[in-house]
Amino acid sequence: MTMLPDPALQAYTLRMNRVLDHIDRHLDAPLDLAALAEIAHYSPFHFHRIFTAWLGESAAEYVTRRRLEIGALTLASQPGSSVTQVSQQVGFGSPEAFARAFKRHFG
Repeated sequence: MTMLPDPALQAYTLRMNRVLDHIDRHLDAPLDLAALAEIAHYSPFHFHRIFTAWLGESAAEYVTRRRLEIGALTLASQPGSSVTQVSQQVGFGSPEAFARAFKRHFG
């Protein structure tokens, strides 16, 4: 007998994947909790709880991590890129903020 996935779990997965896709497409834009919750069609409070339980990190932590990972990948794959350009492309307010977060994350 084949078990079908729980419809509620499918709905959560679909909504959360929509948010993750939005984050990756808009790393250079402000990504606050309320806006992300709206994309998922949840209240900010419920969204924060679901997101943290689903990924093991808050939405803000996830956004910062993705920005740093994409920034690192860009710097490694495009040696001619400047830190200033990359920091702006991934949504940091300044190259200094990017460098501090980069050091904190990657050591």
